[in-house]
Amino acid sequence: MIVHSEILRYMGHSGGADAHLETLVLSCLEKLTAVYTPRHVTMQLPCIITGNRVTIGELNIESKELTAHLLDCTQAYLFAATLGAAVDRLIAQRTKIDSAEALCIQACAAYQIEDHCNRIEQELSEDLSRQGFYLRPRFSPGYGDFDITHQTDVLRILQVHKRIGVTETKTHMLTPLKSITAVIGIGAKKEKYEPELSVVPCRGFSPDKCGDCSKTDCPFKARGFKT
Repeated sequence: MIVHSEILRYMGHSGGADAHLETLVLSCLEKLTAVYTPRHVTMQLPCIITGNRVTIGELNIESKELTAHLLDCTQAYLFAATLGAAVDRLIAQRTKIDSAEALCIQACAAYQIEDHCNRIEQELSEDLSRQGFYLRPRFSPGYGDFDITHQTDVLRILQVHKRIGVTETKTHMLTPLKSITAVIGIGAKKEKYEPELSVVPCRGFSPDKCGDCSKTDCPFKARGFKT
C-alpha cells in the first residue's frame, strides 16, 4: 500500500514490510486516528518582490530562494497546520512503554500532517484554478535561506496560538511537534523552479520528489530511498 510505504520511509525502513511490521503500522494508525485533531489556518495577502526581498502583507523576508520560488506571484497564503497536542502526548506515553511503537506512531503522524497539508493545498488550488491562478508548493521557514526566525512572524500574523493552539520554542521549533507553517505563492503561471534554488520545496513523498530535489542533507535521500 502507498500509505504504508511512505510511513516506512519516515521510519527509516527501506524495502517492503513483513506481516509483523504491517500489523504494527495498522495498529499505530488506529491509535493516532483516535486522538489527532487536524486543524489549519490560512490568510491570503498581497505578495511584492523587490530584489531578494519578499513582502507578504506586513511580513518582510530577505531570501534569494524564496523570491525565486515566488517569481510572478502577486498574492500568497500564509499557512499553518497541526495534528494537535494529543499526538505529542500519545508519542510520549508510548515511548515509555514501547520505543518501536513510538517510532512508528511518529512516522504515521509525519505522514498524516503532510497528507493533511496536501489536501488543504489541493482544495485551495481547485478554487484558484477556476479563477486562472495556480499555487506554488509550500515553502517553510528554515528551508533554504528562508530564516527560521520568521516562524515568529507567521505565528503572530495568523494568530496561530489562539486559533489552532500552535506555539514555538526559543529555537523556533513548533509545538505541537506535528505542526507546519509555510508560505504558498499564488501566481498566474504554473509552478517553475529556478536553477539557482538550492532546495526544491518538499510536499511529502511523491513519485518525483526525491529525484527532483537538490537537497543533499535530507536523511531520506541520504538513505538512498527510491521513488
